[in-house]
This record gives sequence, structure tokens and C-alpha cells, in this order.
Amino acid sequence: MSLKLGELLINEGIITQDQLEEALKCHVIFGVKLGSAMIELGFVREDVLLNLLSKKLGVPSVTHDALFNVPGDVIARLSPAVAAKFRVVPIKLDHKRLYVAMADPTDLKAQEELSFISGLIIVPNIAPELQILYALEKYYSFKLDHRYVSASCELKRRRSYNKVDESTGFITDDSKYTISDDIERTAGSGGMIDVQIPKELTKGGGASEPEPRQLTDKETIELYTIDKLSLDFSKAKKSDDVADVFIRYLGQEFNKCALMTIRGNRAIGWRAASGGRLVKDFGQTAIDLSQSPELAGILSDKLYFSGPLTKLPANLPLMQALDLSIFSSIVALPVIMNDRVVAMIVVSADTASLQRRLDDLQKLVYKASLTFQILVLKNKLLQT
Repeated sequence: MSLKLGELLINEGIITQDQLEEALKCHVIFGVKLGSAMIELGFVREDVLLNLLSKKLGVPSVTHDALFNVPGDVIARLSPAVAAKFRVVPIKLDHKRLYVAMADPTDLKAQEELSFISGLIIVPNIAPELQILYALEKYYSFKLDHRYVSASCELKRRRSYNKVDESTGFITDDSKYTISDDIERTAGSGGMIDVQIPKELTKGGGASEPEPRQLTDKETIELYTIDKLSLDFSKAKKSDDVADVFIRYLGQEFNKCALMTIRGNRAIGWRAASGGRLVKDFGQTAIDLSQSPELAGILSDKLYFSGPLTKLPANLPLMQALDLSIFSSIVALPVIMNDRVVAMIVVSADTASLQRRLDDLQKLVYKASLTFQILVLKNKLLQT
């Protein structure tokens, strides 16, 4: 009998349905794999989950010590660009065999390409995605997107409200269940979290993340109609898809725009465009909303802000990323989920244009919000 990971964990008595739904909610917004979300949320011990996947997929798991103590000559077998592209870390070299840690050991295409590039036989080992990202940062100076760092911190914060049953045993070969071939096939960077998103805003719309082709940093944003946007929203398979569609549309309507996710009091860069082009490395932008006189109300009152930003330390990262001055007018709209702000959009134009387009912006955010909710339901269907 073949089951998806979520259902398998429920049938084995490791997690509850409520815990699966919480992890699925985190998956859509944070963009990490479902298994990683469960570990970080404290719903399942890392060793228990890795033991289950190792046994069911027939691949060995990697311990934390092994992943973070790899000899330099082994690391050198893969270039930084290759390791980052495939999100893998070489951990051992045995003659012509290169053992690599990867979050999805069923990705045969990636293994074939790695084998071709390295000239070695690739032996997959399984490890949590977030741990692989941190290992890439250690060995290859891989620049972690703030969203991943914040996702880890946010999940650990939520973990303080959850308790893991330390008596939970390992999954044995006696289990009658196996994992289906398409387990956790999340497009792109994938994630171990799935999040449900806002239905309505007190004075705004919803968040975003669609599926069309991915934009390049130098690419001019093409003319985009609201009908096309709605269609692409309906095709979205993951949150980054919604973000791409959202910023493509905003980028043609406003000279400067940004989409940010919320972690605690901080807003973390997700997508941004200026002058019709994507802002490079916007994922490294982070601001403390609680320290911004203008944007603090986004969190405290869940209301939008309209006007210029003062040149204070809390506002500077956003102002610099979008090249805003103290005379630039903006509108910032919150995206709300389960009565909590999970994202924020920012657009800049002249004051009259912003006021005229406010209703459209709220409707646009709401469309994206509905898309997120649909993504959550899709993931829930796939896991049950």
C-alpha cells in the first residue's frame, strides 16, 4: 500500500491530523519541505523521521555530525555552483562513488546530472532540507535567503508551543505502508512547510505566489492583464509561483513595488521590482516593523499605510532596496492569515495614483490570498 508522507505519519501514530494541517500551512508560505516543517515545529523527532524515510526509500540517512564535518577534499568534488543548484552536499568519497546528502533522494534526474558533471557514481543519502542549506552556507558560502533563515526561526518559535513525544519509536520494516514515488515532489526549492493564507484584510487583500516561468533579474516585466494574472494565479503550484505573478503585475502598474513575508516583527524580502526589472538579492532585505513609526500599524492594527517613509534605521533597508527617498509616497498593505499578518506588499507612485488604485490593490491582494488558500487545500488533498 502506497501513501504520502503526511498520511503515513498519521497511520503510524507519529502525528495527528491537526499537526499535519499546521505543517501543510507552513509549507505554502515558508517554502520548505513538509518533513522539515514537522521537525522544526516539534511534531516529530528528526531521527524518527529520517529513520522512517531511510527505511521506506531504501537510502541511508545522514547524521548532523557527518553533515557538518566533511573533509575539504570531498567538498571540493562539487563546485559551489553545482552544489547550490542541486541543493546537495558531498559527504564521502569511496573510490568512484560520491555519497551526497540531499533532501529528495528519489530525484533520479538530479543524480544523473551530478554523475555526469562529477564523473562519479552518485550515492544518495537523505538529510533535512534546512540542514542541507546551512551546510551549503558553511562549505560553499552559499547565501541563505532571509526567508529560509526566518522560516527556521519562526518554526522553532512555534515549536515552543508544541511537545514532541520523546518515547516515539522508530518505524520498523514491519510497517505495512510504503511511501509513494512522488513523495514531497515540491517544485523548485521545495519546502517542508505548508501554510494557509488570509481570507480578508481589515483594509487590504491577500498575499501572493504563482507559477508561470521564473523571471530573470535583467528581464523587463511584460505587459500583464488582470485576466492573465487571475489565470496564472489559478495555475499556481507553489507560493513562489504566486509571488512571481504578483510582482510581474505590480511591476508594470507601479514603478517600484515589493512583496515581503512576515516573521515575528520582521518583514523579509521575497520579490521586488524597480523600473520594470526585478531587484537583485531582495531576499537579503529585512526590516523590523515594530521600529518603524509608519509600518508598525501593519502588525499592530492590521491596517494599510499610505504616505512617505521617514529616513530611520528601521526603514532604510526597504528604502535602499527600492531606491525610495523621503519624498516617495508608498502604500503598504498587510496580508492576513488566521487573524495574523503573514505578508506585506509595498508599492510606490505619486499620491494621487496610489489613492486611485487602492481599491484595485486590495482586490489584487485578496485574489492572491484566495490562491494561497487553494494551494493549502491542494496540498491537504495530496497528503490524505
